[in-house]
Amino acid sequence: MEGNDAAWTSILEQLQSHIRETLEDEKCQDLLPFHDLHFIDDKSLYGASIDEVRAHFQSWVPKNLKARLRPNTKCTVSDVSHLSVDSTPRYNYCLVVDEICLESVSHPEGLGPVVKLVCREWESPWRSPEEKLQGVQAPFHDGVTEYDEEDVGWMYMPLLFYMDKYENFHDWGWSDMYVRPPFIDLSENESNLEGLWRRKVVN
Repeated sequence: MEGNDAAWTSILEQLQSHIRETLEDEKCQDLLPFHDLHFIDDKSLYGASIDEVRAHFQSWVPKNLKARLRPNTKCTVSDVSHLSVDSTPRYNYCLVVDEICLESVSHPEGLGPVVKLVCREWESPWRSPEEKLQGVQAPFHDGVTEYDEEDVGWMYMPLLFYMDKYENFHDWGWSDMYVRPPFIDLSENESNLEGLWRRKVVN
C-alpha cells in the first residue's frame, strides 16, 4: 500500500526493537547479528493477494538457500533439503504487511500492531487454481470464507508475538499454532478482532 510510509517504518522499527529487547532480556544478544530480517518493499506486490504473496515466497526460498551456500561448494539446494534446512521458520513462513496491518499502527489497543503470518506449504482444500485467480468475493478476503473452522493459510500476528512464534515453530506445526482470522489469539475474544475499528458505526 502506497502513501503510508510512516506506518510501514513504524512496523519495521517496532519489530526490530522487539527482537533486540527479547534477545537482551534472555541474555542472547550475541545472536542478534545472525538474525536476518529480509524485507521486500516491491511496488509490484502492493495489493497482492495472500495466494500471490505465497507464490512469490515459494520462488524466493530456493533462491535464498542457494545464495547462502558456501562459495565453490558442490552442494546444491536439493542436497541440503534432506537436512530440513528449508523447513525452518525462516523458510516456512513469511510476514505480510497490508492495508489493515498499516492501520493497526494507529489502533494500538489490545495487543498492538499486527502483521499477517503466511504458511508457505499451505494449499486450499476449498478453492481450485482457477478460483484463486478470480479472487475472493466480498465480504471475505484472503481466503476467509463462511467456514468457521477453515484453515485459510495465514493468521494475524501481533508484533509482540514474533519471537515466541519463531521459537515455537521450531517444534510445533502450523495446525498447532493456527488462529482463525480475524481472531489474533486462541481466546477468540471478539473485543480483540483485528480490524474491529472498521466495523464501528458512527451515528
